[in-house]
Amino acid sequence: MTRFIPIFVTAAALVYGGVIDFKRREIPNTVPIILLAVGILFGFPIFRCIMGLIAPAVLLLAAARITKSEVPGGDYKLLCSLGFACGLFELAAVTLLAAVGTIAYGLVKRLPIKRHVPLCSYVAAAYIVLQVAAIALSLKGGGSI
Repeated sequence: MTRFIPIFVTAAALVYGGVIDFKRREIPNTVPIILLAVGILFGFPIFRCIMGLIAPAVLLLAAARITKSEVPGGDYKLLCSLGFACGLFELAAVTLLAAVGTIAYGLVKRLPIKRHVPLCSYVAAAYIVLQVAAIALSLKGGGSI
């Protein structure tokens, strides 16, 4: 039961940030702070946390330089702090699911490709889907929770 606490806290922070991001197109600073606190308080391996923080920062900076565009500050903080709280592999899976959700929504609504997306809204949904799938797989496999 203890392993669910960081999942619930992270999901709650992402849902809160997603609602605010959808309404105002800004991510409150409390969301990255909560995600950083989850990484620190729940005793995740420090190397995993640091790599989860640094790798997205470097990749986002490189992508911004290559495309000559800017990554919004809230999105930057969100992805880096989520990487700190979850680790690189989980961040990659969440980012992939969020991208698929964004593209699918854009295709259904016939939205233009270059548009500003409330990233935290899609990240929150992707995180919850990923965690539910992981829990379902662990239950199906007979693993203990």
